[in-house]
Amino acid sequence: MDLVKLKVSNIKNIKSADIELPMEGGVYSLVGGNGSGKSTLMLLLSVIVSSRRYSMLQLEDYDKTSEIEISMSIGGNVSNNKWKVSGANKFVVSGGVPIEFKGVYEGSLFYGSRFEDSRVVDNLIRSNSIKPEHIVDAFDYVKDNLSYILHGDMNHYRTLKKIKNKKISLQYQFSNVPYFTVSPTGALLSQYRMSSGECLLLSLLNYIYSTIVNSGATGVTSISPVFIDEIELALHPIAITRLVSYLNELVEQFPKVCVYLTSHSPEVIRSLKPENMFMINNSSGDISLINPCYPSYAIREVYRHDGFDYLVLVEDKLAEKIVDMSISDIGARESKLIHISPVGGWENVLSLHLNLLKNNVMGVNKKIISILDGDVKTDVSAKKEFTHLVKTFLPIPSIEKFIYSSIFEGKYPGFKKVLNDKYFPIKSIDELSLEHSRQFKGKVKNPDKKFYFRLKKDLESRNIDESYFISNLSEDIKREISFEAFNVALTGLLR
Repeated sequence: MDLVKLKVSNIKNIKSADIELPMEGGVYSLVGGNGSGKSTLMLLLSVIVSSRRYSMLQLEDYDKTSEIEISMSIGGNVSNNKWKVSGANKFVVSGGVPIEFKGVYEGSLFYGSRFEDSRVVDNLIRSNSIKPEHIVDAFDYVKDNLSYILHGDMNHYRTLKKIKNKKISLQYQFSNVPYFTVSPTGALLSQYRMSSGECLLLSLLNYIYSTIVNSGATGVTSISPVFIDEIELALHPIAITRLVSYLNELVEQFPKVCVYLTSHSPEVIRSLKPENMFMINNSSGDISLINPCYPSYAIREVYRHDGFDYLVLVEDKLAEKIVDMSISDIGARESKLIHISPVGGWENVLSLHLNLLKNNVMGVNKKIISILDGDVKTDVSAKKEFTHLVKTFLPIPSIEKFIYSSIFEGKYPGFKKVLNDKYFPIKSIDELSLEHSRQFKGKVKNPDKKFYFRLKKDLESRNIDESYFISNLSEDIKREISFEAFNVALTGLLR
């Protein structure tokens, strides 16, 4: 197994670290909460792709006692570098030349090369100093993957341009190969004027295509590290999921590519194998790693709610509010702490419940309860793996189905009147339901969700947000529907 070993003394919030990580094909992640040291570790590791990387450390990040030692064991060959602070107060390597592999580091908003060329390229654009023949169409590979990762299609960025090659970039004193887009007015905009996500991905995709994908007949013959720091600062969660999928496909095609991400994003954590995740444990500056790291454990560590006695998993915000009200109604909070967490659909709720138990994430003397919408009892009973989980059901279906059944199926007539009079005084419920019926004729998929979306849009047009609506609606529902049996069951579960 190829490895990189990193020893650190007195760098930023790291007093000491002695860690070991795989350096072979795959997608890996350093995960941990804010301030755990993951970005610092990533920066220190990235010196293997550029010996200038430590110049990114600020004077206040280290002192005369600071040291960094990196040891690489690749294919049975071991190389070692020790970095110390020189008399000029800069990091220098002692004993041999710096270890260097062909690779890339793309930092978050606070690190990386995003701003290095920005001033130069802006001045050149303003003075029309870039020759037209030096700007060419971007690679289709970059256009396609940028569009897919950010937008889920191949239609965006078709007019994307770039400086012709690295040699010409150096003539303009660029440290990288800038990309450009054309504004609706015809103006040339550099990637440094684009969003942070676009800028980060352009640099990353340009490197991957130029150095890895377009590597010629020999291909990638030695380990090629790719370091990406805290992508959630620049990318939407859906884009993060697509990027991780893209990276997984990349390492399948090029087994020598070794990708490291730092993240506390659930999208990253849920996408990776437990054995490829390393949870950072920072104990007063002393760093250690936990591996394998299961997603439920990682998310529990990153988004933790300490000290509760009961964890109640529900499907959505309405269920969270209703359960919270019921807990107050039965006086169940006396001498106990209860945390309610909306998870998603019923399968997500029960899968998370099962994973938490299997991995003993909650520890001893903690109880997990799943409370599901009342319309999924049959579906749940068919899943034998969830039979022994502690669970109960609300006396109502989902908010979408409850409202839909009241408006379109004639159930709960009293609730329909309250809904209309209290929340829709301008455009009535009857008007909204008529609009829905005109648009969606015949059998349609998820009509309840489509109608609820229509209601939300109407509320938003009057500056009423969904959380306010749900908070008040839950009280109306409890006045319309008897929760007596549910409260009895809940009382028994919270004993």
